Amino acid sequence: MYLVESFLSIQGEGKYAGSPSLFARFGGCNLNCKGFGCEFTSPLDNSKLIGCDSLYAVNEKHFKSEWESFNNSQELFSKITSHVKDINYLPHLVITGGEPLIHYKNPVFCGFLELVLDRGFNVFFETNGSVNIDFDAFPLYKKVRFAMSVKLSNSGEKYKKRVNKKAVQSIVLHAKEAFFKFVLDKKIIKQSAKKEILDITSGFDMPIFCMPLGKNRAEIKKNASSVVLFCIKNGYNYSDRVHINLWDNKKGA
Repeated sequence: MYLVESFLSIQGEGKYAGSPSLFARFGGCNLNCKGFGCEFTSPLDNSKLIGCDSLYAVNEKHFKSEWESFNNSQELFSKITSHVKDINYLPHLVITGGEPLIHYKNPVFCGFLELVLDRGFNVFFETNGSVNIDFDAFPLYKKVRFAMSVKLSNSGEKYKKRVNKKAVQSIVLHAKEAFFKFVLDKKIIKQSAKKEILDITSGFDMPIFCMPLGKNRAEIKKNASSVVLFCIKNGYNYSDRVHINLWDNKKGA
C-alpha cells in the first residue's frame, strides 16, 4: 500500500462539508481525467503533466517516489491516526486518492479498515464509483459511507471506463450511506450535464451534489455561479469546495 498523504482538516465537499475530518490519501487510480486540465510538474523529469487536481496521487510513474510504502496494517493505522492523538474526539475518516477502491482486496488495506472501524471512526470513501466491490466477500465495506464522484464527459475519459452502473448499484444496495458528487464547468452545463447526470443517477433515490471544477480559487470562482444556477434549475444540491476557497491549491489542507 502506498500512502500519498494524511492530515487533519475539514471536509470541503458534499453532504458533510465543514465537518472535521482526518484524510488518508492513497496512491493509484484507474482513471486519468486529463479533461480536467490541472497542470503539475513531474518530480521525475520536470515534464508537464495534465489531469485532475489530485494527479500527484494518480500518476504512479511520476510521483511514486514521493509516496510512503506500507506492508503492515498496524503501521499504516498508527501513521494515519497519529494526527488525532492530541484531540479529544474522533473526526470523520475520509479515505481518498486517486481511487482508493482499487485496493479494496489488499490485505494491508483491509486490515487498516478493520482497525479504524474498531476504533470507532465514521469512515467515508471518496470514489469515482467505477470499482465493483464484492460486498459479500468483503463485508467490512458495508460499514462505511461512500461519496461517489462519478466522472462526466468533461473528465476526458470514455463512457465505458468512467461509468459502471453495476458498481454504483452495488454501493447503493450495500453501503451504510451513499450520495453522488459531480464536477461541473460552464461548458458541460451548456452541453450535456443534465442528461449525463440523469443517465447515471436514474433509479437511485440518493442525494445529488454538484460542485464547480477548479484546482484553485480563481477557477472555482469562474465556474461557481453557473453551477449554482444549474442546481437551482434542476433541484440538485450545490457543494462549494471549501478547502480550495480557504487554502487555494495547497496540498495537505
